[in-house]
Amino acid sequence: MEDRTGEVARRLATDPRVVAVLVGAPWHPAAGGPEPDADPAEERGARGQVYVGVPSPAELRALDLPVDGLRHFGLTPAELRAGGWTDADLRSAGLTPPGAAPDPVEWFVAGEPAQLMLGLAPHGPPLLARPEPRWDGHRPVLDPADTAEVPGLLACTDPESEQGLQVTAVRDGLLRRARRRLVHCALCHVLVHRADTTHGACHGCAGRWLGIVH
Repeated sequence: MEDRTGEVARRLATDPRVVAVLVGAPWHPAAGGPEPDADPAEERGARGQVYVGVPSPAELRALDLPVDGLRHFGLTPAELRAGGWTDADLRSAGLTPPGAAPDPVEWFVAGEPAQLMLGLAPHGPPLLARPEPRWDGHRPVLDPADTAEVPGLLACTDPESEQGLQVTAVRDGLLRRARRRLVHCALCHVLVHRADTTHGACHGCAGRWLGIVH
């Protein structure tokens, strides 16, 4: 598979060695990924509130505050826009403007078998997830599960910094969950995902020795 680690590092504005230390390497495109989920915040209709002086993303950054923090106070993208945020402001905070389609997330995968996924979108922080395999007809695909934002990965220069350690903590938790789902094929003893077995055999062995065609 094509190694895209260099491209991933460029898009994260960091060094490939930092990517390798923090989240592993090499990274390959994850074929057959799902469509990105819509913003989970439920859009609420206007109720007559007046939002005065909602700080912009630039003002929040100047105060060293998270640009997406206002949604934790119950403000939806529609309400933020009513308070003066532009669509560009919303997207820079990783939020989907009302009525707009969510940004597509491009997923990359690392490990053999796949054990970690890294998602990159035009706006918003990088994402880490564990891969969950499934079959789309006769085509194997990987879905991201337990997705977590890792803003510390963006432009990180020191894996031992606080932001780097936060990334590795998320990574380690996802890897533990992913590896609990790995088993050895009962016939060839290769390590595979439990969901990729039939009667305990990997798909290759199931087809060759058990006559099962996927």
